[in-house]
Amino acid sequence: MLQMRFVFLFICTFVLLGSPSTDGFIIRLITETLQNNVAGEPVTHERTNWDFDPEAAKKARALYYEKNGYRSEKFIERLGIGLDGQHEQRRLEQQERDVGRLNGEHFINFPA
Repeated sequence: MLQMRFVFLFICTFVLLGSPSTDGFIIRLITETLQNNVAGEPVTHERTNWDFDPEAAKKARALYYEKNGYRSEKFIERLGIGLDGQHEQRRLEQQERDVGRLNGEHFINFPA
């Protein structure tokens, strides 16, 4: 069985090396394998330039906190109230339900 494998590999090697068009194929196969698996894709080594403004993140954070609250408290409450136009009615129902727990208001998310 082992001899048959060696004979098969020998025949395949002889056929591949025997034809003139396979020399380029073998060299390309080896170079692409080395380049893509060892050195990395060529795209990885290209230099890129990015316009980066560190102050933009601070501005965006302030806008996010204003709109959604710290740790998205306002956003989570808006999701819980619903987006079908009856959010004020549900907020009133929640205020009635929460009397004694949150003083009838969601004072964290929507300050009075």
